Amino acid sequence: SVKAAAVVAEGGTFPESTAKFKGFSQDLIKIGDTLPVTEEFGTDEVAAAAELEMFLETNVKAAVDAQLINGPGTAGTIEGLVAASPAYTPVASGIVGANIYDLVKKVRTDIVFNRGSKYAPDIIVMNANTLDSLQLTKDANQNYIFKDTLNIGSMIIIEDNNMADNVMVVGDRRYARIYEMFGVLISRGLKGDQFVEDMETIKARTRLLMLIRNVDKTGFRKVTSISAALVTLAS
Repeated sequence: SVKAAAVVAEGGTFPESTAKFKGFSQDLIKIGDTLPVTEEFGTDEVAAAAELEMFLETNVKAAVDAQLINGPGTAGTIEGLVAASPAYTPVASGIVGANIYDLVKKVRTDIVFNRGSKYAPDIIVMNANTLDSLQLTKDANQNYIFKDTLNIGSMIIIEDNNMADNVMVVGDRRYARIYEMFGVLISRGLKGDQFVEDMETIKARTRLLMLIRNVDKTGFRKVTSISAALVTLAS
């Protein structure tokens, strides 16, 4: 592809860009869970039966959340945020007392530099332990520097405890799309000898996909070792 946009004088000829596309396809992924119960249970214990359905739905949603962050993208799995994001390579910058705040700023610069106005990184995803290491940073007088910080510049910090310790992702969430079919569906059925045993199986299932197009993955960066990156930034 060639980007040719330029200033055009009155009466002048407009430039002409060229663009080539390569098609890719990605299947929706099915995530589900089942639970066998007696047929009488649903009638005799209505409130408890509703709790079991919520239990299954919660199980499925927890598996979905884990896949959206850590799915490896291999056959039958979602390509999660970590797998889809290119790795950030820190550069020695001589930053005295380098901390996560500094690191996020450098990662953001790495995303936007020389890419015009395409990207506006707006999320920082980390787990509670990593967020603590930011918010508990103190100065020489034991004063908190980033007390209760929930954003860095225009970027919102999203706490997701499916992220590993010492890891974070910075990116432009406009380019991460979640496609989901009908939410979590609950159904009931019989399997094996359940008919003669007065048993049935509750099933919860959903189909979804998180998509970051290959051409848009440069709008994200993962830091696989925050501590190592900070050492490099300080050098």
